[in-house]
Amino acid sequence: MRKKIIQISSWILIFEVIGFYLGLITKENINPWYQLLNKPIFTPPNMVFSIIWPILYVLLALASYLLWQHRRRSGARTAIFFYATQILMNWLWTPLFFYFHFIGLSFLWIIIIAVFTLTVIYLTKDKFKLISIMLIPYFAWLVFAVYLNGGIWVLN
Repeated sequence: MRKKIIQISSWILIFEVIGFYLGLITKENINPWYQLLNKPIFTPPNMVFSIIWPILYVLLALASYLLWQHRRRSGARTAIFFYATQILMNWLWTPLFFYFHFIGLSFLWIIIIAVFTLTVIYLTKDKFKLISIMLIPYFAWLVFAVYLNGGIWVLN
């Protein structure tokens, strides 16, 4: 049991550290670049992002841990492929949008992330139901992020 707690804690720590560093990239580009962009009407205050993402990273870390534990089971490899691809794309989205300011590319990128995440939810819904449940809040946030990114692209 202790080994399992250490493994889960390690997954969470890795995801939170990655999220922290991505947050630094974001923070460096909030003023003045992001603040000066025209944003869609339902854009939340910046502090909402710093509350939501650590929670989502815990869920993503737990989903990662569970997928890894089931990696040898039938059907897991395809789910792992789509999951790993979308999480790497997620981590690359921040520099694309906030550092390089590629708003249009970021919009297309985040649509692919959402589609891949939905694919993982579909692939895990029967055999690994807990994983699919953990990914639903993340998917909902991605759909909202698609709206935000698309709105920023259109308005700027």
